[in-house]
Amino acid sequence: MARFDQAFKDEVRARNDIVEVISAYVKLERRGNRYVGLCPFHSEKTPSFHVVPDGQFYYCFGCKASGDVFTFLMEREHLTFYEALVQLAQRARIPLPQEERTPEEERAYRERRDMYAALDLAARFYHHQLFTPAGKPGLDYLLGRGLTEETIRRFRLGWAPGRGALFRALRDRFPPQILQKAGLIVPRRDGPGFMDVFFERVMFPIADLSGRVIGFGGRILGGEGAKYKNTAETPLFVKRHVLFGLDQAKEAMRARNQAILVEGYMDVLMPHQAGIQNVVAPLGTALTDEQVRIIRQQAQQVIVAFDMDTAGQLATLRGLQKLYDSGCDVRVLQLPDGKDPDEFIRTHGAPAFVERIEQALPLIEFRLSLALPATRRPTPEEMAKAVESVAQVLADVRNEVVREAYVDQVADRLAGDNPLAKPDLKLAIDRQMNRLLRRGFQHNLPDSRNNRRGPGAPASPGPTRPRPDQAPVTQAEGARRAERVLLYLLLEHPGLLRTVEAELGEEPFSDPHHRQIYRAGRALLAEADPLAGGGVIARLFDRLSDPEARQVLTEMAVTPMLTSDPEKEAADCIEKIRKHRDSRRLEDLENQIKAAAAASRRVDPAIWNEYMALVRKLKSTRS
Repeated sequence: MARFDQAFKDEVRARNDIVEVISAYVKLERRGNRYVGLCPFHSEKTPSFHVVPDGQFYYCFGCKASGDVFTFLMEREHLTFYEALVQLAQRARIPLPQEERTPEEERAYRERRDMYAALDLAARFYHHQLFTPAGKPGLDYLLGRGLTEETIRRFRLGWAPGRGALFRALRDRFPPQILQKAGLIVPRRDGPGFMDVFFERVMFPIADLSGRVIGFGGRILGGEGAKYKNTAETPLFVKRHVLFGLDQAKEAMRARNQAILVEGYMDVLMPHQAGIQNVVAPLGTALTDEQVRIIRQQAQQVIVAFDMDTAGQLATLRGLQKLYDSGCDVRVLQLPDGKDPDEFIRTHGAPAFVERIEQALPLIEFRLSLALPATRRPTPEEMAKAVESVAQVLADVRNEVVREAYVDQVADRLAGDNPLAKPDLKLAIDRQMNRLLRRGFQHNLPDSRNNRRGPGAPASPGPTRPRPDQAPVTQAEGARRAERVLLYLLLEHPGLLRTVEAELGEEPFSDPHHRQIYRAGRALLAEADPLAGGGVIARLFDRLSDPEARQVLTEMAVTPMLTSDPEKEAADCIEKIRKHRDSRRLEDLENQIKAAAAASRRVDPAIWNEYMALVRKLKSTRS
């Protein structure tokens, strides 16, 4: 049986708008005929990720990630093409044709499908158990914490009963290796067989951005064991990529351009129940680079409601600094008496919590408050330590104007009743801060031997690369650029094809990537309906197997060229390409003539004639 044919792929692509699909992962803003956002494949502060709905493709000017709706899902969710195709077909409610898969595709597809199904069924099982006599301790606990039944059902909270209850419920539906790989069961230690990972715990399903259950958190109510326990890492559940509640909070985060970051499951649930729905929690207070990138893609302002008096304060501050460095407006929410958001809302109500949010301190101010001495009259030793601590905080402020304003405020605060000391304090802070900045600059100098990056790699700090027009352009580079423009013109104006082939032959391009795109485009143009299924770029993308050629294609498409006279532009490009060809051919003929002279051989008259003709031709074009 045939593989999925091109018509089916085109239908799936056409019925899955790329802007809608990517908007589930990235906050996009419309700019003219395209949408722009922060790249989901590398860390950045300024949006360089472009989505072009007309062509149904995306391109990042930062890390060069590019592709169509299939590629995006494959890269973002780590799927095979087949899995991405099936997922998008199901999203658009397109029936799947019956077709063969390779054994590897079949195994991978079935395994991921069964793991998702097992996790979803486990969530249903736990949720059902919560409302049975066996789950009464869990339900009493949740209701006692102030949650309503509506919230419990909305977040699919549950109860894990005895040690083997889930395994017995699922073993007829899924093989043990699937349940184990999904993080639901483990081999028994006291004999053969398996036991549940979670038992006698209140269960919190953890979902991905699309709302699919990928793991669980469980809270024990008594007995031995850790108070909270999460699913171990699996192919679907990677803790450093996860934020609890993100699937429920993403719309509110984007609408308000604000995320509220809390520590625990209940700290997410109670605000949501109170109508504050832009709240998420990492599974641990040490924010990872991946979590920072996810948050920044959804919102620019981040209100952090962590307990800053915990032993992990330093790790927490490092995570918040990552958010600040990513371009977020980070503010710290301080609640009285060490209360967490859950307890504060139950005690004082949602309006009081909202009021506290509006009073949250900017991260730098909060860090300075920790660095400054508690007393109004610090000792000389306390003053020296404060100057050092303050300098370390302010060295992290990238904006020079903001940094100097903070220096002035801090010196004023430290001077206290002695305003004459302020200039000396400012000087001391500046000196210490400049030492740290110089040390940081040396530490962050880029390694020119290893400065390449791709999807998923962080941007390297360092000087801005010179613009192409600042460097001298060789004839070869000029010809390559002319090829790029000519190829773009051909894609936009297929009627130029006859002129190009008449002037440059059937192989007009020397760059291998341009040649691949041209050949695929020429074949596409020979079809009856070349623009079917989402446009020439998307169709061409399918036909290119070389990732670099695909990147060239999307880079061309996302950088449109304005021209009022495509025929004249094409003629100029053809002339540059022809000149370069003639120069290379002249060089080749010169080498043949020199080789013949060195070997005391007679030069073929045809070579001489061609050589002289090219010399005259090139001379005439220069004059």
